[in-house]
Amino acid sequence: MASASFWRYENKLLIILCLGWGFLFLDRLAINYLMPFIVTDINLSSTQIGFIAGAFSITWALSSFFGGMLGDLLGRRKALLILFILLFSLSSFLTGLASTFVVLLLIRMFMGLVEGPYFPIGATLMSVASSERRRGFNIGVLQNFPSNFLGGTLGPIILVALATAVGWRYTFFLTLLPGLLVAFLVWRYVKDPQIPVEASPLSGGETSQSKETVRIVDVFKYRNMWLCFAIGIFFIPWYTLLFTFSPLYLTEVKAISPEVMSYIMAAIGIGSAVWGFIVPTISDRWGRKPTFILFALISMLAPLSMIFFNGPAWLLWLLVFIGSTGPGCSALYMTIIPSETIPPKLTGTAVGLAVGIGEIIGGFGIVTLGGALGDIYGYVAPLVISAISALIMAFIALFLIETAPIKVKAQRDITVSQA
Repeated sequence: MASASFWRYENKLLIILCLGWGFLFLDRLAINYLMPFIVTDINLSSTQIGFIAGAFSITWALSSFFGGMLGDLLGRRKALLILFILLFSLSSFLTGLASTFVVLLLIRMFMGLVEGPYFPIGATLMSVASSERRRGFNIGVLQNFPSNFLGGTLGPIILVALATAVGWRYTFFLTLLPGLLVAFLVWRYVKDPQIPVEASPLSGGETSQSKETVRIVDVFKYRNMWLCFAIGIFFIPWYTLLFTFSPLYLTEVKAISPEVMSYIMAAIGIGSAVWGFIVPTISDRWGRKPTFILFALISMLAPLSMIFFNGPAWLLWLLVFIGSTGPGCSALYMTIIPSETIPPKLTGTAVGLAVGIGEIIGGFGIVTLGGALGDIYGYVAPLVISAISALIMAFIALFLIETAPIKVKAQRDITVSQA
């Protein structure tokens, strides 16, 4: 009976979506881990490296929004998910064929275009399939554990080892295989859900009675959504600049070997994977707002320890691990708070907007600026911007309206008792 209970659809879906999201991030982050190898074949400046990361963010942003909206409009989320899995796996394969900056740029832009829709569509599937008591846990696990365990922890160790053995191009060729497996699992086991029309926690008990009464513009009627969009503008630079320039800073400035660098980068992955579901789970009890503020401040430690700590590698590993709390915060602003703020029929659109706006302004604008400043002041500049971005996130979160069901219910009970 216990075994049958574990393999219920909610858990099965979570496992499959986690595999897809994890392998997607393995593809996304591979270029960062392999950049010390790539620059020996393709002469790239810091500005060009930052521009590649920023251009990727632009296409990711646009496709996140339109992909989430397309899923909401068509309802055929399963078919769309399979299509995008196959396409982003192909784009990772093609990265191994790049021979110039322009070709690498175009391939990465295509990858962003086909990877962006995965999470808005997958988060909608998971949100609908989740029981209320597990929504924070499920979304936190989906958004952060696989991406940081497969992409951020195993990724640097396996990919750097492969690149050392067979070269960075053949390493990219091999990344095609996991995507084919995940596409099959989605085709075989995932179902298209019937999205319920119901009230959001902040709607005051009002329900949406028809598809026509819910409009995209409704997303912008909520203060929380504006704040989540603003937070995203600074989360993406914290994350992207940290992952993009840490390998180069560690190997070029601190003269750490690629092998040791890969293990330090794995600390970000392990920390992000662990904090990625611990932070949202804590927020189920503490509330979304105070949890976000606390762990956004802690996330400053990751880039700052890269810059200022000069002790043993194992202690740097520990500091980076502790400071990798940002992805746990991302689950709150990107998915959980929006899904608890707006009508459920617009969940995919809202998640896409939260991702898209952050990727366009923060991912392209601030990340590209960070790369340019890296050419002027060295690889330290992007890491400083990463730390400052985390501080700004915490400040913006001061103005959020609490959405955690346990906190909202407690506040309503107090209001009723005082009436």
